[in-house]
Amino acid sequence: MSNLKDIKEIDKNMKELESQNNLEVKWYKVDSEVINNFMLGKGLKNGTFNRLDDSFVSENVETLKKHPAGNSIEFTTTSRFIKIKARLAGGAYMAHMTAVGTIGFSLYVKKGKKWYFINSSKINQAEYELDLVKDVNKKPYTYRLYLPLYQALLDFSIGVEHTAPFEFVKEEMDSMIVYGTSISQGGCATRPGMDYCSILGRLKNLNVINLGFSGSCKLEPAMLTIINKIIKERNVKYLLFEVEANSPSYGHFQERFSYFMEHLENKENLKVYLVSHFDEAIIFINDKMRRYRKGFYQLQKATAEKYGVTFIDGTKLIKNLDCEGSVDGVHLTDFGFYEVAKQLAKIIK
Repeated sequence: MSNLKDIKEIDKNMKELESQNNLEVKWYKVDSEVINNFMLGKGLKNGTFNRLDDSFVSENVETLKKHPAGNSIEFTTTSRFIKIKARLAGGAYMAHMTAVGTIGFSLYVKKGKKWYFINSSKINQAEYELDLVKDVNKKPYTYRLYLPLYQALLDFSIGVEHTAPFEFVKEEMDSMIVYGTSISQGGCATRPGMDYCSILGRLKNLNVINLGFSGSCKLEPAMLTIINKIIKERNVKYLLFEVEANSPSYGHFQERFSYFMEHLENKENLKVYLVSHFDEAIIFINDKMRRYRKGFYQLQKATAEKYGVTFIDGTKLIKNLDCEGSVDGVHLTDFGFYEVAKQLAKIIK
C-alpha cells in the first residue's frame, strides 16, 4: 500500500490554497464597524467577532456566540487578486462537517442583483494566509465574504493590490432574526454561505441575523432580552423560531415560548414564524419517536395559533428530498439547506 500516491499529487485541484508571495499587497483589517449583519455592533470588545454582547445566556452559548455564523462583509475593489489572512481559536474538529464550513471563509461576487459563489478558503489551519481569487479583470466588483460557522474568529484582514481602490460597503436591508438550533447555526454546511440563513438572505435581499446555537436554543429569558434589543436597534421585519430539536419537553416549550410571545416587543410590526422539526427517516422505524414528534407538532401548531404566529411544518419544507437532505439524519447538507431556504423564501412575504 505504500506505493499509492497522495490524491494531491494526482489532482492539483485537491491541494490546499496557497499564498503567492511576490505580490505587492495592501491589507485592510476587518472590525465590527464593517461587518454587514453584525448583531449588536459590539463584537470586538474582547478582540473577537461575537454574535452577542456580554449578556450571559448559558455556559454553552458563551462558547457558541464566538462563532461568527451568518456574519458577512461586503467590499468593492478593482484588485486583480483577493487575499485573506486569518487567525482562529483552532482548526476543524468535527467528523461530519468540512474544514471549510467549520473554520473557512466563502467569497461571492455580485452580478446584477444576484450573488455568485467564487471560492472558499480551502485549508485546515488555525492561522493562515491564502489567495481566494487571482487574475481578476481590473474592473470594479462588489464582493461578499461569509465568515466561519463553527469556530471563534480572533482576527482577519483582506489583502488586495496595493494600488487598487478598496472600500467596505453596507447595504440598507430589512432584517430578519432567526433563533434556532445547530441547524440554524449552519450545521453541517460544506462552506459558509450555504447555511439556510445565508441562502435566504441572498434570495430575499434580507439581512438575516443568525442566532442559531448548537445544543442550545432553550428559549432562555436572557435571549428574549437580547432579541428585544436587536429589534430596537435594527429594522427587523421578521422573526423565525426553530427550537423544537433542543426543547427538553413539551411543557418547557409551551411555558418558555408563551413567555417570549407575551414579552416580545414591537409585535404589531413583526411577522413571526415558528417552524417545526425537519424530516427524519427515524420516525418510520421508531414509533416512540414518531409519536413524540407528532405531539410536538400539534403543540407548536396550537401555540402558534394562540399567539397569531405563522406555523410552518418543517417536514414539508424538505419533503421532496425523501430524507436525503442531511449528513447524519439530523444536520442538513447544502442540499437540505438550499431546499429549506427556497421554501421559506416562498412563505415570507
